[in-house]
Amino acid sequence: MKKAARKLMNLKIREKMVYSHIFIALIPILMIGMMGIYISTGEAEKNVSQHTTQTIVQVRQMIDIYINSIEKMANMLIASVETTDFELIHTEEDVRWIEESGRIMEQFRNVADSHKEIAGIFMATENDLWISTGMTRISRDPFVEESWYCQAKEHPDEIQIISNVTGRNIVTDAEYSIDNVFSVVKAVTDPDTGEVLGVLLFDINHDIISTAIRDVVMEESGIVFVLDGEDHMVYTIPNDIVYRVKPEWLVNEGVPVNARILGKDYQIRYSESGYTGWKIVSIYSYQEIRRGVNTMFSMFFMVLVITLILVLYIAVKMSATITRPIVELAKLMKETGGGNLSVRFAGDYKDEVSELGRNFNLMLGRIQNLVDEVYKEQENKRQVELKVVQEQFKPHFLYNTLDTIGWMAREHSADDVVRLVDALTNVFRVSLSKGKDYITIKEEILYISNYLYIQRIRYGPRVNYEIDVDEICSRTMVPKLILQPLIENAIYHGVKKKRGDGHLKICVCREDEQWISLSVEDDGKGMPPEKVEELIRILNQPTQPEENKSFGLFYIKERLRLRYNDKFRVNVESLEETGTKFTIYIPTDDDGSEEIR
Repeated sequence: MKKAARKLMNLKIREKMVYSHIFIALIPILMIGMMGIYISTGEAEKNVSQHTTQTIVQVRQMIDIYINSIEKMANMLIASVETTDFELIHTEEDVRWIEESGRIMEQFRNVADSHKEIAGIFMATENDLWISTGMTRISRDPFVEESWYCQAKEHPDEIQIISNVTGRNIVTDAEYSIDNVFSVVKAVTDPDTGEVLGVLLFDINHDIISTAIRDVVMEESGIVFVLDGEDHMVYTIPNDIVYRVKPEWLVNEGVPVNARILGKDYQIRYSESGYTGWKIVSIYSYQEIRRGVNTMFSMFFMVLVITLILVLYIAVKMSATITRPIVELAKLMKETGGGNLSVRFAGDYKDEVSELGRNFNLMLGRIQNLVDEVYKEQENKRQVELKVVQEQFKPHFLYNTLDTIGWMAREHSADDVVRLVDALTNVFRVSLSKGKDYITIKEEILYISNYLYIQRIRYGPRVNYEIDVDEICSRTMVPKLILQPLIENAIYHGVKKKRGDGHLKICVCREDEQWISLSVEDDGKGMPPEKVEELIRILNQPTQPEENKSFGLFYIKERLRLRYNDKFRVNVESLEETGTKFTIYIPTDDDGSEEIR
């Protein structure tokens, strides 16, 4: 198998295309051909199945209708005799019996004469008296002990159908075989007490069943027969198949059963009457369906040969149009592997190779975009680092100068100047931080305290502030000078623009086990909602430097992103003429035990 696969892979592209076209063409041809045969056979079976279902349903309905008419006749006869006090009549010599039996006999004859399929009508009383037309008693055995009598007596309100009439104490006078009749019985009851007075029996010729089957059109190979509720044969035409149908095949009325009988395949289905309890069973042979299968196979083989010849001719022609663009695409891939991302595949067709070429072009475009984005990201990072270096260059010089001014002020005992210079010196000392990029929150707050003292000296009572720091957060490492731009914004854009004194609150606390919050809140001018939304977007989403109107905010965001990646968030709350609150949330995974450069 591996050797054959290797040999196939070593073939030229054109040969592979020819073979693949032939193979691909075979698949739908075989599938369509076999599916066509399968569907045709299935449709034929379906049509036969539908016709058979309709047939047995019609037979069942016709039998139900006839049995219902017999029940109505029985109810009519019972209504005419139930007024007679049969329980008071014990002998045939009783005058009342002679009068009533004559009247009842006349009614029986009228019904039997108008329905030729009725072989006889018989009625027995609880006192073992009987009346009949067309039927005779065989022995003196009491009728009340007969199965048909007991069955009717047990269900006095329902009609009972007895398919097997052998072994009873009555016989039909006409030349009917017991195999050619079935019985319908119903109890005669007292209308007031409901007590059973006797049983009325009809013997019905099987002609009504054969007529019902004959009136429904059946295929020549179809057979219909009738079983009672206990799967005993009620009616069938003589054949060798019916008696080989097993009762366990007739358990699901909605599902046909496929069976093999005497070397042939048959489909068996039935319809059960809820009224009589009988099963109308049909048997249909598959032989009729399969006669045309061989002819269909022969036609399919001829179509297959002709199609393969056409496919071979077209495959040879088409393979040339496919191999050329594949070779070209392979050449472009080699150039791309050498680092040339400017190459492009030229294909204006809609076939798979052209689609592959367009996807190749799209991939190169995306790679080029990724390269450009990485370059821009690195350039932006270098610009930020350069800005930081530039901002740090000035404090070196100023720090040294302020140190000299501080010593001169001490010599002249200018204490206010000394305090101010010391505060400014501490500001520059923290801003330099010996070149460190990250300091503790305690150092950051020291810087902020000195910075706010300077602003307090500058603006007087217009700038009031308070600082609240949770001691548990003081050793946490944060990016250096992360709060100063927010405080500067709060002073210049908040409290300076309001009338009267302003107030700032700087708060550092632990929110929960995962987050530390650093907030700067003022009671200044505030901002409109659209400005707040813009700031939240700038401070939480990646942006380019040119998109940021404030370098300070961009500085905060980039420093946070470099330190925490995406594990931080900045929230802005503001109401016009009320104030603004900036809150930075950072993770608590830094315990301050190690400095990060």
